[in-house]
Amino acid sequence: MRSTPRTAETAGPARRVPAADARRAPAIAQTPDIDRLDALLGALIGEHESLLRLTGEHREAVATADMQRLGDVLDQTGRVLERVRRVESERQRLVARTDGSPSTLDELMSAVDSADRERLTERSSTLRGLIERVKTEQDAVKEASEALANHMRGLMQQVASRLSHAGTYGRAGRVENSAAVMTGVDVGA
Repeated sequence: MRSTPRTAETAGPARRVPAADARRAPAIAQTPDIDRLDALLGALIGEHESLLRLTGEHREAVATADMQRLGDVLDQTGRVLERVRRVESERQRLVARTDGSPSTLDELMSAVDSADRERLTERSSTLRGLIERVKTEQDAVKEASEALANHMRGLMQQVASRLSHAGTYGRAGRVENSAAVMTGVDVGA
């Protein structure tokens, strides 16, 4: 069966297609303060550089089993993450849509001139790279921490089995600590 090409005469009544704008998310509430946005991205870059440095210190503390240093690093990391949260909250408010939801990078870039677009794109790219590096390093530290924890558990189980008077097995199929058994030898007689 041959079909005939559709032309204006043979097409019949035109179907109404919803306008693209009707399907789009609400626009950015206002054109953001580009200098403020640039400063916030700079602050996020600085904080992620701090996280990268702290992740290296975390790895070193785990490698040397330095519990004091590990505690200090975790405290510092918590403070940096709090600053990241505050800066990111401000950044999200700055680029929010009229309905309050976050805007996309494409929406933001369409609202700024080419010089600002280039500057913000460079900052965003730098920040993305840092975030990926921090994530990769933190994953490595997590694996090292888990390996150390497993090693310590194994050592504790060996010590417990050597010191167990009864030599009984627990539910996990290993010799486990049980109630202390008091023993003594009378050597006085």
